[in-house]
Amino acid sequence: MKQALPYVLAVGVTGAVCFFGVEPIGRDDSHFWRMVLAGVSIGLLWILWWVRRNNADGRALTAVRVALVAACTMGWFNYFQFDRDVLLGINDYTDSSYYYTNSKYLKELSYTGLYSSALLCDRERGSPRTKEIRQVRDLRDYELVSVPQALRHGEQVKADFSAARWAAYCHDITFFMDRLSRKALRTNWFVDHGYNPPPTWSLLGGNLATLLPVEHLKAACSVDAVLVLAMFIAIAWAFGVDVTLLAMLFWVTTFSGRWPILGQAILRFDWVVALVAAVAFLKKDRPASAGAAFAFAACNRVFPAIFFLGWGLTFLFDLVQERRVSRRHARFLTAAAVVTVMMSGAALLQYGPDTLRRSAENLRMHNETYSSHRVGLGDVLVYRGERDRDDIRASCMELDHGTECGIYGKELKIRTWQWRLRFAGLLAIGFVGLYAWRTREADWELIGLAVLPFFCMTNPQINYYNLRVLLFMWHGAHLDKPAHRGLMSLLLLVEVATQATKVVGVERYLTTTTTSYGMLLYLVVLCAWMVRRMLR
Repeated sequence: MKQALPYVLAVGVTGAVCFFGVEPIGRDDSHFWRMVLAGVSIGLLWILWWVRRNNADGRALTAVRVALVAACTMGWFNYFQFDRDVLLGINDYTDSSYYYTNSKYLKELSYTGLYSSALLCDRERGSPRTKEIRQVRDLRDYELVSVPQALRHGEQVKADFSAARWAAYCHDITFFMDRLSRKALRTNWFVDHGYNPPPTWSLLGGNLATLLPVEHLKAACSVDAVLVLAMFIAIAWAFGVDVTLLAMLFWVTTFSGRWPILGQAILRFDWVVALVAAVAFLKKDRPASAGAAFAFAACNRVFPAIFFLGWGLTFLFDLVQERRVSRRHARFLTAAAVVTVMMSGAALLQYGPDTLRRSAENLRMHNETYSSHRVGLGDVLVYRGERDRDDIRASCMELDHGTECGIYGKELKIRTWQWRLRFAGLLAIGFVGLYAWRTREADWELIGLAVLPFFCMTNPQINYYNLRVLLFMWHGAHLDKPAHRGLMSLLLLVEVATQATKVVGVERYLTTTTTSYGMLLYLVVLCAWMVRRMLR
């Protein structure tokens, strides 16, 4: 208890200063402090290493950890903008409106009926929120259509509802439309890309939404906060307090945490929590738990399946060397298979095979889209130095059929490069495999390296890059090695640069592209270090 006292005091004093001494700030101001904290974090990790290396007395190490705890505490207050309403309320209903309603009524809405049915619900009560709507995205093909066309589709969607279910759905969706601004409805909500998680996620999110009425939305959104708390406990259990504090500093400073805010969305963080838990379980030699956690992440978001790569390589090498499946790998495989069968089977029973087929079609179509929120190699290749919306609209791409300008032109260009990006991803997988074969690192050491093919093959929204917490766990476990300190510092410098773009007020596109270029630099340095290790 006495040993914990300095850390409790650090939390208490820093929290009291933040709570009583700092007024609520806007989101843009929070980016300034995220930038500052990311820079401070670089200094703290080097000080931590120096103190540990020189065998300084316990008081020096305690002082550094107290500083880390204070920085994390301040980071959490800044994350919620020093604002009680942001912490306890929901100031952006867009994400939760998609995830709550479409998962709850997935059987009737499928992946194409959300916008048209929402428009019809509002029309049936006199259109108090949608009179200004002129265009709606048709989620069947992502084309923009007129309101009359959308309403006709809405009538078709309504035919799949019973009268009681339609009344319940309209009650829920109008709850959100009444809280979204008219500007948000007109410029964003009805023209976004709707609801995209697979039915295996809907199995959890939809039943949670069914269990909790929409009036208790905050309770549903708070589940993520409990999961993230469990994630940091898992890191502490497997990697220790120092790695946990460094990972937490990344979490509260990364631009990937700008949206959605923790506690304001439904099960948006379950997949990354599962990935982190899987690595922790592997580190502590709990292969069955690791397999179950990996399978859960992959079933919920599909793309986390690529992070099976690290374990898969060690499985392959051990199989070739021992000519049998070891007990450890058998336990991993069995648990992963059980979770996959259970989740897929339950989703099939609840929603039917047609919903699973439509999910695959929707995912394929969604993956072909591009926006100013995306990060990846494709984003790097289509960037032409744009700084604002006028630059983006004027930026044109040469295509086989002619020239296309704006974001849509970039989307079409990335589509033409898909086979090249996939090939680059396969080369990256081969490179990671060669590194794993030469070094024979433990499977938990290799998990984070899947970020290399992930960056090459995909262009997800920037919020999915909170998965870089896996890299902080890996680097933090080797803080005594200069390469790992340097690479962790580079990841934090990416956040300093990314947040700086918001501080100076540039368009979001330049902000996310800064992360793309930063990650490209990080991965180039990482690959150079991997080559050096293999040669040695």
